[in-house]
Amino acid sequence: MAYFLSVIEFFLLMLGVSLPIARVDEFWIFSSEFSVLSVTRDFLINKEYLLSFIFIFFGFIFPTIKIISRHTSFKYIKKYNLHKFSMVDIFLISFLVFASKVSNFFDMEILLGFYFLLGAVFLSYVQIILKRQ
Repeated sequence: MAYFLSVIEFFLLMLGVSLPIARVDEFWIFSSEFSVLSVTRDFLINKEYLLSFIFIFFGFIFPTIKIISRHTSFKYIKKYNLHKFSMVDIFLISFLVFASKVSNFFDMEILLGFYFLLGAVFLSYVQIILKRQ
């Protein structure tokens, strides 16, 4: 059962990372969509290497290591209790949505990738709860 949930979590993570997370409409004219991978690519193009590393590490690499570590002897993640950082991207998007609701200059709409990421985080916590029981 645990392997099955981890495979589904990984699948949801891959969809969430690659599909657009949100659409931003600026001044009722310009519109753009972004995903974790597209933002990372844009950071790299603009030579923002630290931001790119942070975004891809906490949005993709760290959750993947966390999923793999549940089924291996790799215990460093559990030792430092870092699973809480899985929601960093969702937390930041919630701030952007809030900012768009109080701003007259841009509007933001959450897209399918966000819900896949949220599903992956939810399955992660379900597995933590099931393991404790």
